[in-house]
Amino acid sequence: MPKFTYPILFILNEETGQHNGYIPDLALFAEGENPEDVYAEMESILKNFMQISVKYNIEIPEPSKFDDIVNKWPGHKVSLISAEIK
Repeated sequence: MPKFTYPILFILNEETGQHNGYIPDLALFAEGENPEDVYAEMESILKNFMQISVKYNIEIPEPSKFDDIVNKWPGHKVSLISAEIK
């Protein structure tokens, strides 16, 4: 089973208090009430994205290096997120 791991950026909207997640390499977004909700939502989004990409032979971009994302988005929490597909 292929496993895909990408950096995920967490962004807090100061005006609304909404938490957002962003995978820059794939232009995927998620939102939630807290970072844990965002992470869970993004896991589902990433898995679906990868399943469809593999099924239809769509090119999947290589993940950026973790440190590159941290340096590009200073002051934001960055983590890794993975999706394993069948």
